[in-house]
Amino acid sequence: MDMTMSENLSQGTQSLSRAFSILSAVAEGHCDLPSIGKATGMTRSTTHRLVAFLQRNSFMRYVDGRGYVLGSKLIEFGAKALAQMPLTEVARPILQKLSSETDDTIHLSVRDGDFIMYVDKVPGRRGLEMRSRIGARKPIAVTGTGKAQMLDLDETEWARLYSLAQNEILNEEVPPPGFLNWNNYLNSMREFSKLGYTIEIEENETGIGCVAAPIRDARGQIVAGLSVASTPPYILKSRLVNIASIVKSSAEEISIGLGYRS
Repeated sequence: MDMTMSENLSQGTQSLSRAFSILSAVAEGHCDLPSIGKATGMTRSTTHRLVAFLQRNSFMRYVDGRGYVLGSKLIEFGAKALAQMPLTEVARPILQKLSSETDDTIHLSVRDGDFIMYVDKVPGRRGLEMRSRIGARKPIAVTGTGKAQMLDLDETEWARLYSLAQNEILNEEVPPPGFLNWNNYLNSMREFSKLGYTIEIEENETGIGCVAAPIRDARGQIVAGLSVASTPPYILKSRLVNIASIVKSSAEEISIGLGYRS
């Protein structure tokens, strides 16, 4: 490679790096040229030149009364990135790791109307088989992963989903023994909202309990739930509380893989 080509490549890399720095600054709220220049350490002329380039190519735009904001091209790229990053693909290795750490069964579910649907499952190593299967649906309000996906909802919606689940659960031939009355359910959900995880013991199925945490996407919205599930004697509340931290950190790791930033 001759010197001229090497110099051009170096200058191109530098310009690209500076352009990314400007986009990062705008994303953080720097909305005018002096502020962007100060945040990036660039001269006014360099800042102006690169901002003009980014505007022409729809990576940034100027809004009267607000200043510079990110442009439509980044929204387009973001949508394509999300489409190319399926939840199960991102989550699978983390589910396997969590199962190895706990020896328990790991569930991944998404909301499907007033239900959750299991989209992945890693069986535990305790020789215990659960009825849950990929593609199966359960009322959202009585599963650990479902309650985790309800944490951002208001109490009116909690009540509606609880009522629907109650009708379904109590119509079973042998209702699970852990199904809570509304007052206890409400109090537990309020506590879970503070903790950032949920616990469910025999509310959905006799002999099954779990601890679960929500998974968020790049917009910060809850899009899935992750749980560690087991059977007696491994579903004592004290044990579930003890492993809640690794369930939360695993859910957060998946969330980061989906573009979430706290």
